[in-house]
Amino acid sequence: MLKQFNRFLILAVLIGIALYITLTNSDPATIKLGPRLSLTTYAGVIYIGVFVTGCIVASLVALFFGFKSYLRERKLWAAEKGRRNFLKTLEQARGLMASGEWASARLLWEEIISRDPENVIARVELSQCLEQLGDEREALRVLDATRASSRTSSEVLFRAAALNHKVGNNTAALDNLSMIINDAPSRKALELARDSSRAMGRFDEALRFHDELEKIGYFSDESARVRTELLFNQLLKQTQPEGALRDSLSTFVKQHATCMPALEKLAELEKSRGDIDRCAESLVKAAKASGGDLLKWKAVVELWLHSPLGDTTRRSERALAAARSATKETRGRARVEAELLLIQTLLAVNHFQEAESLIESCNALATKELGGMPADLSQELVIQKGYCLSQMGNVRETASLWEDLASLGGANSHTKSAALATAARSEPSPILSTP
Repeated sequence: MLKQFNRFLILAVLIGIALYITLTNSDPATIKLGPRLSLTTYAGVIYIGVFVTGCIVASLVALFFGFKSYLRERKLWAAEKGRRNFLKTLEQARGLMASGEWASARLLWEEIISRDPENVIARVELSQCLEQLGDEREALRVLDATRASSRTSSEVLFRAAALNHKVGNNTAALDNLSMIINDAPSRKALELARDSSRAMGRFDEALRFHDELEKIGYFSDESARVRTELLFNQLLKQTQPEGALRDSLSTFVKQHATCMPALEKLAELEKSRGDIDRCAESLVKAAKASGGDLLKWKAVVELWLHSPLGDTTRRSERALAAARSATKETRGRARVEAELLLIQTLLAVNHFQEAESLIESCNALATKELGGMPADLSQELVIQKGYCLSQMGNVRETASLWEDLASLGGANSHTKSAALATAARSEPSPILSTP
């Protein structure tokens, strides 16, 4: 009721003001509205009419801009609603990815892309889902479509490079990485580019990327090892006669004494020309550089044991020296395996008494290093012990060993057959032993 009274009061005030203006401006005034059209009335009426017309025009203008603002606000509200729906769908999709539901996550990402075809995040995540589902080609197609748009990003380029590298398309991987490196070199981009170039055998280019990596501050022992490996592969790729390559490798290993592939390749070349001493020297260096790789020491031992060249005694001594060296650089299981290699070498060169002594102490060594002898190594030790006893003439003591070995559940049929065959050869014939 009070509001209605206030409105009536305001209306009365406005009417009073209008009458006051009309009465105080009672002189006639003429307004020409056209060549032949004019209006003559009190000046106050004209003033009020102009004022009212101005108010109406201003109201219409305000209404027009207000309507435009309403439409803009409505559009912004719709965009905000879409953004909230996108975030909600995104959370659901990422939750499905976290739980390994790749197919369901794929459907959600495709739904987002259908509403926003230029959404880079959705395309990257969709490519990851496709990769996990085993469809790398389709994942690359999605990323390539994103690359073709103006909204490509370093994340898209990295994903495309990693996928191309995975499927073996290193050329395409390099294309993506080059765009990143030209814009802003980073460790990940340079390492991927280096590895892709190396996979294609382009070692000069790989070294260039490695140089750029070190220029931006990533230098370490691992970096130096990779550089040495790249230089070695670059050297091998150069077309050289065998003799020239051997000389180049000799110079190379003097500068890079811990490069195992180079030492092994040099050993191979020395062996092919019959220089067993230099071959063994390179293999020993490779074994020492490996930090205790038993296979490297075994290669040295077998080289001396099976070489047809040189004095037998000297070759035996060299083989034993290599086997003893293997036991000095290993720990844990590798230490026990090295001991078995030494026993095997002693048996091969007929040092049976020393071999017997090491066999007796091998279980104690295994207990010290591993807390007990593993089953597979125990089988090997039994075989070596049986062979040692049989060669020393303790034939009857070997019978129980072979029976135990043949009954071991972990021993395979090949090992059992070899053991029983050795037992048959070692056991003297009853007919021949009868006087």
